[in-house]
Amino acid sequence: MSRNSQQRRAKNKRRLAHEQRQAPTTSTTSGTNARPPRLDDEAIRAQILRAAHNIEPGRSKSSLSGFTDHLLGEDLDGSLGRRVLALSSPLLVAGLARMFDNGWQPADVAHVVKRDYTLQTQRLAIALIAAHARVNGAVDRAPLAWLSQLEDLGAFDADAGTIIGGHAEAVATWARTERLHPDEALAIAMQMLATTLRAVRLSRLVDPPSAWGTTNRGAFAARTVSLADVDAKALKTIRALLAKAEGTTFDAEAEAFTAKAQELMTRHSIDAAVLAAAARHDGGQRLAAGVESLRVHIDSPYADEKAAFLSVIADVNSARSIWSPDVGFSTVMGFPVDLRLTDLLFTSLLVQATRASAEATSRDRELSTASFRRAFLVAFAQRVGERLRATQRSAAAEAEQFYGSALVPILADREAAVEEAYSTAFPNTRPMTRRSYDAAGWYAGQAAADRADIGAGAAIANT
Repeated sequence: MSRNSQQRRAKNKRRLAHEQRQAPTTSTTSGTNARPPRLDDEAIRAQILRAAHNIEPGRSKSSLSGFTDHLLGEDLDGSLGRRVLALSSPLLVAGLARMFDNGWQPADVAHVVKRDYTLQTQRLAIALIAAHARVNGAVDRAPLAWLSQLEDLGAFDADAGTIIGGHAEAVATWARTERLHPDEALAIAMQMLATTLRAVRLSRLVDPPSAWGTTNRGAFAARTVSLADVDAKALKTIRALLAKAEGTTFDAEAEAFTAKAQELMTRHSIDAAVLAAAARHDGGQRLAAGVESLRVHIDSPYADEKAAFLSVIADVNSARSIWSPDVGFSTVMGFPVDLRLTDLLFTSLLVQATRASAEATSRDRELSTASFRRAFLVAFAQRVGERLRATQRSAAAEAEQFYGSALVPILADREAAVEEAYSTAFPNTRPMTRRSYDAAGWYAGQAAADRADIGAGAAIANT
């Protein structure tokens, strides 16, 4: 229990003892010494909802003490707190289900809760997500993408095929695990409830639980197609190259490893496109149906600049990206192989950009400002994008020599399919607002991205 909670409870105990000494010995139902009536369950639920509606993102637990004091001020043994917390659980589960029906996915919920509040609130969200998955039979009914997100959140054991946690009384179990007093647990629960109440409607990228069939058996075969051999070999090499780029402290090596990774990505994407075209029997009429969407969660600080960076990387890899600042993620649209590679490359380059920025500011502490870092990141992204496009064009030209003239219409059709799907999903997009950037940060970012020859030199000769 926190120090504030201990002090508050001690004060209430002393006040209650004083009132008991002053109270008349005969019972009464009216007058100044009457105890307040016991709130019924419906009244408590109404108060919980009313309080949650008034919570703003980022509001701390301590700012909710007025509400918890009102309900729990004389709850000396915690029994009332446990009762109120139990009544909040169905409201939380219903709110989570409503978010899923409105296009949210497990990873989206966990991200926005962490962004707006704390890791404690996020752990509550994951506990509720696991409970929802267990009740709705996610192991046997959920799409692959949904199960993958549950696994990433630690709520699903793919090897055992079981949900982790999420048993009955998930909220109470979470509160005990966090060692929280009921009033503290209730404050965090209301933060989670506030998220479910203000959640906006999103585009459905995956069927929500309410639309799942009776079984997911056989639903995953289409995702493996005949690209598994290409996937396994190429992705292993690409990941190794990007890991080397992130691990080296030499800019020349980092750029060389990244450039080679982009070259392999381009060839991998083209090989996948040719294989997919050869397997089609409908003349390409339903090519747009193969375009998928991926949400990439962007953390602060400098979320706008990171989203712009992602857009550059997506464009290089034949995908499109749109930033949704209100919910803190970008939606990337493209063919599955291109989405996977875009996410992989963006994650690696962001690590490299962050390291390069830290090195630049360490040499001059006066440059360690938000404006410098924003400018550095945008300039780094722009210049790296230019160089990766050059690598992409070179790899595409080599592939065209290998596959012949049939390659050009295949790639053109895929580009048109992505553009069609993007325009349909987001008909009212607008460019991100341009802002002025710190000149020193801009030139430092360009220099960091432009410092070395990114050709396939000695650094990758043995890869």
